[in-house]
Amino acid sequence: MKRFEFALFLMCIAFVNASFVSDYPSDNGHTLVVQIGNIRNSKGRIQLQVYKNQSTYSKEAPWKEFYVSKDDLNNKALVYRITGLESGIYGVAILDDEDKDTKMKFSWMIPVEGFGFSDYYHVGMSRPKFDDFKFSLTGDKVVKVIIRYM
Repeated sequence: MKRFEFALFLMCIAFVNASFVSDYPSDNGHTLVVQIGNIRNSKGRIQLQVYKNQSTYSKEAPWKEFYVSKDDLNNKALVYRITGLESGIYGVAILDDEDKDTKMKFSWMIPVEGFGFSDYYHVGMSRPKFDDFKFSLTGDKVVKVIIRYM
């Protein structure tokens, strides 16, 4: 009789565990690795903004924003990982915020601080469009951002 009760107890635990797992998927999302290069110095921090469409990019209202310390700067480069992202369209914009004021500094309408975009090196004088630096995330991914200073 005790074996029957023990077997019944194990089946109940297995059933509860199975229903818990089915309610909460085990997939914790994708990891985006952002490799940032050409950082000119260790002053300030990197402001990393993640956008999902042109509208929020135009309004400068990122979906997510991260402030990355330059403490681990190595050979003018940093690596930052964002975990738990769902599949979808994303774009990464970066500001080398040397004075930590969260805003791009200008001198005579020319940016003084560095900037960059995911897998896109912007050479024009006007701001790029979201389509220039967007990417599709369907699994773990690495994007490269080369900071440009004018």
